[in-house]
Amino acid sequence: SIRNSYFILFTNKPKKYMIKSVPLFGIAFFALLLSCTESQKDESSNKYILKGTVSGFENNTWIYLARDGQEIDSAQIMDSTFEFEGDIVHPQDYELYVKTSQNFAPIWLEQGIINFNAKNGEFRNAEITGSKTQTEQERLNAIVKKYRSKRDSLSAASVNPEYNDSIRNMAKDSLQVIYANHLELEQEFIRNHPNSFVSAFLVDFYAVSLGKTTTQKLFDILSESIKTSNFGQNIDRYLTLNESLKIGDRYVNFSMTNEKGELISLSDYEGKVVLLDFWAPSCGPCIKEYPALKKAYSQFSHDDFEIISISEDQTREGWLTAVKENELDWVNLWQESGNKADPYLIYGVNGIPDNFLIDEHGIIVARDLRGNDLISAIEESLGETESR
Repeated sequence: SIRNSYFILFTNKPKKYMIKSVPLFGIAFFALLLSCTESQKDESSNKYILKGTVSGFENNTWIYLARDGQEIDSAQIMDSTFEFEGDIVHPQDYELYVKTSQNFAPIWLEQGIINFNAKNGEFRNAEITGSKTQTEQERLNAIVKKYRSKRDSLSAASVNPEYNDSIRNMAKDSLQVIYANHLELEQEFIRNHPNSFVSAFLVDFYAVSLGKTTTQKLFDILSESIKTSNFGQNIDRYLTLNESLKIGDRYVNFSMTNEKGELISLSDYEGKVVLLDFWAPSCGPCIKEYPALKKAYSQFSHDDFEIISISEDQTREGWLTAVKENELDWVNLWQESGNKADPYLIYGVNGIPDNFLIDEHGIIVARDLRGNDLISAIEESLGETESR
């Protein structure tokens, strides 16, 4: 490469030849210097270029690039090729897909040129080159592949209506063992690859489910440069905010905006029994809890009781639409970071629906209540309030 080129000047030539060669050398040197500068510019550029070759598609078929479920770019496939270009500071995880098809592929993009080659219907088996982080991800995928296969079959068995409860419960128990083994393999990968963005992604992804202690140990393993990435910053934020709250602990305050953009704090409702509810309109089990929540609010809202719901919607518009269409008339709060919003991290919410029942003294008295159990627990808390 130009960066490794060497220049040798011979000064023992006759002077007349040296005079004649100066202009030619100057031109060559200038061209070489310019070329070197351009090369260094390319190498230090924050751009990625994703070049795709995908067979079996009609011309003008749209293909999309997304991150965290949000589309960030689109292109049309022409003559079996497409191209994306964008700015990137460090490797990031994306999704590449064609709508109304089974074509979906997670992909790591980073600075430079990345090539994607696949057939229609086989994006999962795509050949991806040019991304060091993608290669690391594929190395991890190979390690956990057999566990994923077992996980998928057991997961299907655990909900199969053709099996009796005993078999389904056995499948669920075995699934937990498989999950633990899978998780251990990924933690081993983190320990062996402290300078990998895949490792940082894994710690970020599992932080809440792993808990503060384990997450801190894994975070400490990561290299300093990886810790400064957005993944590292997310992990550090979780470690800073998380309180590992449990029943019997006092609530931890936070502030978020409501539908009107007003800043609301949990502490505004001290002295009341509060149900802190975590949900999302795309969550089926959350929707099933609407009747119980509405019944609780209708029955107890005048008795020093309040529901504060925190949605993990990715967009404000989606959240506002869901609140209005489902007639959720209690306190509704939202923060742009979705399930990375402050309360989710503070309270260690790993899945939704989830909730915390807080008594009038600010003590957490119950968690993860459903249906009639929710109604009974609220009624009991309010009854104890009245008796005092």
